[in-house]
Amino acid sequence: MARTSRTRKADTGPWECVIVGAGPAGLSAAVYMGRFKRRTLVLDCGDGRWAYGQVNDNYLGFPSGVTGPRLRALGRAHGERFGVVYRDAEVKKVQPDDQGFGLITTRGAHRTRTLIWAAGVKDLWPDFDGALKLVGRHLFWCIVCDGWRTRGLRLLVLGNTDPAVATTLQFLTYTRQITLLSDPTKGRPSARARAKLGQNGIAYAEGRVRKVTASRDCIRRVVLEDGRALEADVVFSLYGSRPRTELLRALPLALARNGHIRIDDKNRTNLPGFFSAGDCDNKHSHQVISAAAEGAMAAQAANHFLYPPAQRL
Repeated sequence: MARTSRTRKADTGPWECVIVGAGPAGLSAAVYMGRFKRRTLVLDCGDGRWAYGQVNDNYLGFPSGVTGPRLRALGRAHGERFGVVYRDAEVKKVQPDDQGFGLITTRGAHRTRTLIWAAGVKDLWPDFDGALKLVGRHLFWCIVCDGWRTRGLRLLVLGNTDPAVATTLQFLTYTRQITLLSDPTKGRPSARARAKLGQNGIAYAEGRVRKVTASRDCIRRVVLEDGRALEADVVFSLYGSRPRTELLRALPLALARNGHIRIDDKNRTNLPGFFSAGDCDNKHSHQVISAAAEGAMAAQAANHFLYPPAQRL
Protein backbone atom coordinates (compact mmCIF):
# COMPACT_ATOMS: atom_id res chain seq x y z
CA MET A 1 0.00 0.00 0.00
CA ALA A 2 1.33 3.46 -0.92
CA ARG A 3 2.29 5.68 2.01
CA THR A 4 0.09 8.77 2.16
CA SER A 5 1.03 12.23 3.39
CA ARG A 6 -1.05 11.45 6.46
CA THR A 7 1.16 8.42 7.15
CA ARG A 8 4.42 10.31 6.60
CA LYS A 9 3.33 13.05 8.97
CA ALA A 10 2.32 10.52 11.62
CA ASP A 11 5.66 8.76 11.30
CA THR A 12 7.50 11.78 12.73
CA GLY A 13 5.77 11.79 16.16
CA PRO A 14 5.42 12.51 19.00
CA TRP A 15 2.60 10.04 19.11
CA GLU A 16 -0.85 10.75 20.44
CA CYS A 17 -1.37 7.04 20.96
CA VAL A 18 0.88 3.98 21.02
CA ILE A 19 -0.81 0.59 20.89
CA VAL A 20 1.19 -2.39 22.11
CA GLY A 21 0.06 -5.58 20.39
CA ALA A 22 -1.32 -6.24 16.92
CA GLY A 23 -3.89 -8.89 17.67
CA PRO A 24 -7.61 -8.25 17.19
CA ALA A 25 -7.76 -5.86 20.18
CA GLY A 26 -4.81 -3.75 19.07
CA LEU A 27 -5.79 -3.73 15.40
CA SER A 28 -9.35 -2.72 16.22
CA ALA A 29 -8.10 0.09 18.47
CA ALA A 30 -5.79 1.25 15.67
CA VAL A 31 -8.63 1.55 13.15
CA TYR A 32 -10.61 3.70 15.56
CA MET A 33 -7.65 5.90 16.50
CA GLY A 34 -6.79 6.41 12.85
CA ARG A 35 -10.34 7.48 12.09
CA PHE A 36 -10.18 9.87 15.06
CA LYS A 37 -7.20 11.47 13.23
CA ARG A 38 -4.84 10.64 16.08
CA ARG A 39 -1.14 10.09 15.38
CA THR A 40 -0.99 6.40 16.18
CA LEU A 41 1.80 3.82 16.32
CA VAL A 42 1.25 0.08 16.72
CA LEU A 43 4.12 -2.01 18.12
CA ASP A 44 4.10 -5.79 17.87
CA CYS A 45 6.75 -8.42 18.70
CA GLY A 46 5.37 -10.95 16.23
CA ASP A 47 4.50 -13.98 18.38
CA GLY A 48 0.88 -13.43 19.39
CA ARG A 49 -1.93 -15.95 19.04
CA TRP A 50 -2.56 -14.74 15.50
CA ALA A 51 0.74 -16.43 14.53
CA TYR A 52 -0.59 -19.95 15.20
CA GLY A 53 -2.31 -19.98 11.81
CA GLN A 54 -5.48 -21.71 12.98
CA VAL A 55 -8.82 -20.99 11.36
CA ASN A 56 -11.32 -18.84 13.27
CA ASP A 57 -14.75 -20.27 12.50
CA ASN A 58 -16.77 -18.10 14.87
CA TYR A 59 -15.80 -14.57 13.79
CA LEU A 60 -18.79 -12.76 12.32
CA GLY A 61 -18.65 -12.11 8.59
CA PHE A 62 -16.45 -15.07 7.60
CA PRO A 63 -18.84 -18.01 7.09
CA SER A 64 -16.03 -20.19 5.71
CA GLY A 65 -13.65 -19.18 8.50
CA VAL A 66 -10.57 -16.96 8.43
CA THR A 67 -7.03 -17.73 9.57
CA GLY A 68 -5.32 -15.65 12.22
CA PRO A 69 -2.63 -14.37 9.82
CA ARG A 70 -5.24 -13.44 7.21
CA LEU A 71 -7.41 -11.59 9.73
CA ARG A 72 -4.32 -9.77 11.01
CA ALA A 73 -3.32 -8.72 7.48
CA LEU A 74 -6.81 -7.39 6.84
CA GLY A 75 -6.81 -5.52 10.15
CA ARG A 76 -3.43 -3.95 9.48
CA ALA A 77 -4.47 -2.83 5.99
CA HIS A 78 -7.62 -1.35 7.51
CA GLY A 79 -5.59 0.77 9.94
CA GLU A 80 -3.07 1.80 7.29
CA ARG A 81 -5.93 3.21 5.27
CA PHE A 82 -6.39 5.76 8.06
CA GLY A 83 -2.71 6.59 8.54
CA VAL A 84 -1.77 4.25 11.37
CA VAL A 85 1.93 3.34 11.51
CA TYR A 86 3.04 -0.22 12.33
CA ARG A 87 6.45 -1.35 13.53
CA ASP A 88 7.78 -4.77 14.47
CA ALA A 89 9.36 -4.22 17.86
CA GLU A 90 9.24 -5.49 21.42
CA VAL A 91 8.62 -3.08 24.27
CA LYS A 92 11.29 -3.40 26.95
CA LYS A 93 10.32 -0.59 29.33
CA VAL A 94 7.39 1.75 30.00
CA GLN A 95 7.90 4.93 32.00
CA PRO A 96 4.96 7.23 32.85
CA ASP A 97 5.52 10.97 33.31
CA ASP A 98 3.55 14.24 33.34
CA GLN A 99 3.34 14.28 29.54
CA GLY A 100 2.23 10.70 29.03
CA PHE A 101 4.53 7.70 28.60
CA GLY A 102 8.00 6.92 27.38
CA LEU A 103 8.65 3.52 25.80
CA ILE A 104 11.96 1.81 25.16
CA THR A 105 11.76 -0.85 22.44
CA THR A 106 14.09 -3.13 20.54
CA ARG A 107 13.95 -0.59 17.70
CA GLY A 108 14.27 2.69 19.54
CA ALA A 109 12.42 4.95 21.95
CA HIS A 110 9.00 6.54 21.62
CA ARG A 111 6.88 9.04 23.52
CA THR A 112 3.13 9.07 23.57
CA ARG A 113 0.31 10.89 25.32
CA THR A 114 -1.84 7.76 25.61
CA LEU A 115 -1.03 4.07 25.71
CA ILE A 116 -3.28 1.13 24.86
CA TRP A 117 -1.86 -2.16 26.14
CA ALA A 118 -3.18 -5.03 24.00
CA ALA A 119 -0.22 -7.40 24.29
CA GLY A 120 -2.32 -10.50 24.95
CA VAL A 121 -1.09 -13.60 26.73
CA LYS A 122 1.57 -16.29 26.47
CA ASP A 123 -0.02 -19.72 26.14
CA LEU A 124 1.48 -22.58 28.16
CA TRP A 125 1.73 -25.39 25.61
CA PRO A 126 2.92 -28.94 26.27
CA ASP A 127 6.65 -29.23 25.76
CA PHE A 128 6.98 -32.32 23.57
CA ASP A 129 8.92 -31.86 20.33
CA GLY A 130 6.87 -30.37 17.52
CA ALA A 131 3.95 -29.30 19.70
CA LEU A 132 3.69 -25.79 18.26
CA LYS A 133 3.56 -27.16 14.71
CA LEU A 134 0.33 -28.96 15.63
CA VAL A 135 -1.43 -25.86 16.98
CA GLY A 136 -4.43 -24.96 14.87
CA ARG A 137 -4.44 -28.33 13.09
CA HIS A 138 -4.57 -31.04 15.76
CA LEU A 139 -3.76 -29.19 18.99
CA PHE A 140 -6.12 -26.56 20.39
CA TRP A 141 -6.77 -24.78 23.70
CA CYS A 142 -10.21 -23.08 23.63
CA ILE A 143 -13.42 -25.09 23.85
CA VAL A 144 -15.49 -22.06 22.84
CA CYS A 145 -13.47 -21.60 19.65
CA ASP A 146 -12.73 -25.18 18.71
CA GLY A 147 -14.82 -27.58 20.78
CA TRP A 148 -17.03 -27.94 17.72
CA ARG A 149 -14.09 -29.57 15.90
CA THR A 150 -14.14 -32.55 18.28
CA ARG A 151 -17.66 -33.74 17.49
CA GLY A 152 -17.66 -37.54 17.29
CA LEU A 153 -13.86 -37.77 17.51
CA ARG A 154 -11.46 -39.33 20.01
CA LEU A 155 -10.36 -36.45 22.22
CA LEU A 156 -7.29 -36.27 24.45
CA VAL A 157 -7.35 -33.43 26.98
CA LEU A 158 -4.17 -32.35 28.79
CA GLY A 159 -4.82 -30.82 32.21
CA ASN A 160 -3.86 -31.05 35.86
CA THR A 161 -6.50 -29.08 37.75
CA ASP A 162 -10.15 -29.18 38.76
CA PRO A 163 -10.97 -26.32 36.32
CA ALA A 164 -9.47 -28.53 33.58
CA VAL A 165 -11.85 -31.31 34.66
CA ALA A 166 -14.76 -28.88 34.47
CA THR A 167 -13.88 -28.00 30.87
CA THR A 168 -13.35 -31.67 30.02
CA LEU A 169 -16.89 -32.45 31.18
CA GLN A 170 -18.19 -29.72 28.88
CA PHE A 171 -16.70 -31.56 25.88
CA LEU A 172 -19.45 -34.19 26.35
CA THR A 173 -21.58 -31.82 24.26
CA TYR A 174 -19.47 -32.85 21.26
CA THR A 175 -18.08 -36.34 21.86
CA ARG A 176 -18.25 -39.27 24.28
CA GLN A 177 -14.73 -40.53 23.47
CA ILE A 178 -12.67 -38.47 25.91
CA THR A 179 -9.51 -39.09 27.92
CA LEU A 180 -8.03 -36.60 30.39
CA LEU A 181 -4.27 -36.97 30.78
CA SER A 182 -2.76 -35.43 33.91
CA ASP A 183 0.96 -34.86 34.39
CA PRO A 184 1.51 -35.82 38.06
CA THR A 185 4.73 -33.81 38.18
CA LYS A 186 2.61 -30.66 37.78
CA GLY A 187 -0.26 -31.68 40.05
CA ARG A 188 -3.43 -33.66 39.61
CA PRO A 189 -7.17 -33.00 39.91
CA SER A 190 -8.88 -33.69 43.21
CA ALA A 191 -10.30 -37.13 43.97
CA ARG A 192 -13.80 -35.67 43.72
CA ALA A 193 -13.10 -34.28 40.26
CA ARG A 194 -11.56 -37.55 39.05
CA ALA A 195 -14.60 -39.43 40.31
CA LYS A 196 -16.88 -37.11 38.36
CA LEU A 197 -14.99 -37.98 35.19
CA GLY A 198 -15.55 -41.68 35.75
CA GLN A 199 -19.21 -41.18 36.50
CA ASN A 200 -19.61 -39.61 33.07
CA GLY A 201 -17.62 -42.16 31.08
CA ILE A 202 -14.47 -40.06 30.67
CA ALA A 203 -11.20 -41.97 30.98
CA TYR A 204 -8.51 -40.61 33.30
CA ALA A 205 -4.80 -41.31 32.88
CA GLU A 206 -1.55 -39.98 34.29
CA GLY A 207 1.64 -39.46 32.36
CA ARG A 208 3.58 -37.09 30.15
CA VAL A 209 3.41 -36.84 26.38
CA ARG A 210 6.75 -37.60 24.71
CA LYS A 211 5.71 -37.58 21.05
CA VAL A 212 2.72 -37.02 18.80
CA THR A 213 2.92 -38.27 15.24
CA ALA A 214 0.46 -36.74 12.82
CA SER A 215 -0.23 -36.36 9.14
CA ARG A 216 -1.77 -33.27 7.62
CA ASP A 217 -5.25 -34.65 8.23
CA CYS A 218 -5.07 -36.62 11.45
CA ILE A 219 -3.14 -37.65 14.53
CA ARG A 220 -1.60 -41.10 14.14
CA ARG A 221 -0.25 -41.77 17.60
CA VAL A 222 0.28 -40.19 21.02
CA VAL A 223 3.19 -41.75 22.89
CA LEU A 224 3.88 -41.17 26.58
CA GLU A 225 7.29 -41.08 28.22
CA ASP A 226 6.75 -44.54 29.74
CA GLY A 227 6.05 -46.01 26.29
CA ARG A 228 2.29 -46.24 26.53
CA ALA A 229 0.29 -45.15 23.49
CA LEU A 230 -3.05 -43.34 23.61
CA GLU A 231 -5.63 -43.14 20.86
CA ALA A 232 -6.73 -39.65 19.87
CA ASP A 233 -7.88 -37.71 16.84
CA VAL A 234 -7.48 -34.28 18.42
CA VAL A 235 -5.67 -32.88 21.49
CA PHE A 236 -6.70 -29.97 23.71
CA SER A 237 -4.22 -28.36 26.08
CA LEU A 238 -5.75 -26.86 29.22
CA TYR A 239 -2.46 -25.72 30.76
CA GLY A 240 -3.63 -22.11 30.62
CA SER A 241 -1.75 -18.92 29.82
CA ARG A 242 0.03 -15.96 31.40
CA PRO A 243 -0.73 -12.31 30.60
CA ARG A 244 2.03 -10.31 28.94
CA THR A 245 2.23 -7.81 31.77
CA GLU A 246 5.58 -8.66 33.39
CA LEU A 247 7.29 -5.36 32.63
CA LEU A 248 4.25 -3.41 33.87
CA ARG A 249 4.70 -4.68 37.41
CA ALA A 250 7.16 -1.87 38.09
CA LEU A 251 4.43 0.71 37.42
CA PRO A 252 1.76 1.92 39.85
CA LEU A 253 -0.72 0.00 37.69
CA ALA A 254 -3.52 -2.02 39.27
CA LEU A 255 -3.22 -5.69 38.37
CA ALA A 256 -5.48 -8.57 39.33
CA ARG A 257 -4.04 -11.39 41.40
CA ASN A 258 -3.46 -13.44 38.23
CA GLY A 259 -1.48 -10.59 36.64
CA HIS A 260 -4.16 -9.31 34.28
CA ILE A 261 -4.69 -5.55 34.06
CA ARG A 262 -7.64 -4.17 35.99
CA ILE A 263 -9.91 -2.00 33.82
CA ASP A 264 -13.24 -0.25 34.22
CA ASP A 265 -16.25 -0.47 31.92
CA LYS A 266 -14.53 1.83 29.40
CA ASN A 267 -11.24 -0.09 29.40
CA ARG A 268 -9.47 2.59 31.47
CA THR A 269 -6.84 1.59 34.03
CA ASN A 270 -6.06 3.45 37.23
CA LEU A 271 -3.26 5.34 35.40
CA PRO A 272 -4.54 8.38 33.46
CA GLY A 273 -3.93 7.88 29.76
CA PHE A 274 -3.27 4.14 30.11
CA PHE A 275 -5.87 1.78 28.63
CA SER A 276 -6.01 -1.97 28.07
CA ALA A 277 -7.89 -4.31 25.75
CA GLY A 278 -8.03 -7.99 24.92
CA ASP A 279 -6.77 -11.08 26.68
CA CYS A 280 -4.27 -9.24 28.91
CA ASP A 281 -6.95 -7.39 30.90
CA ASN A 282 -9.14 -8.81 33.64
CA LYS A 283 -12.13 -9.31 31.35
CA HIS A 284 -10.01 -11.70 29.18
CA SER A 285 -12.79 -13.65 27.46
CA HIS A 286 -10.22 -14.98 24.95
CA GLN A 287 -12.47 -14.46 21.95
CA VAL A 288 -11.50 -12.62 18.78
CA ILE A 289 -14.83 -10.83 18.56
CA SER A 290 -14.77 -9.58 22.16
CA ALA A 291 -11.11 -8.52 21.83
CA ALA A 292 -12.04 -6.41 18.80
CA ALA A 293 -14.90 -4.86 20.78
CA GLU A 294 -12.58 -4.05 23.69
CA GLY A 295 -10.08 -2.46 21.31
CA ALA A 296 -12.82 -0.21 19.98
CA MET A 297 -13.85 0.72 23.52
CA ALA A 298 -10.28 1.48 24.63
CA ALA A 299 -9.72 3.67 21.57
CA GLN A 300 -12.85 5.68 22.21
CA ALA A 301 -11.77 6.25 25.80
CA ALA A 302 -8.26 7.24 24.69
CA ASN A 303 -9.64 9.62 22.08
CA HIS A 304 -11.83 11.30 24.69
CA PHE A 305 -8.82 11.65 26.99
CA LEU A 306 -6.95 13.48 24.21
CA TYR A 307 -9.53 16.20 23.61
CA PRO A 308 -8.12 19.65 24.54
CA PRO A 309 -10.12 22.09 26.74
CA ALA A 310 -11.47 23.81 23.63
CA GLN A 311 -13.28 20.59 22.70
CA ARG A 312 -14.81 20.05 26.13
CA LEU A 313 -17.91 21.71 27.52
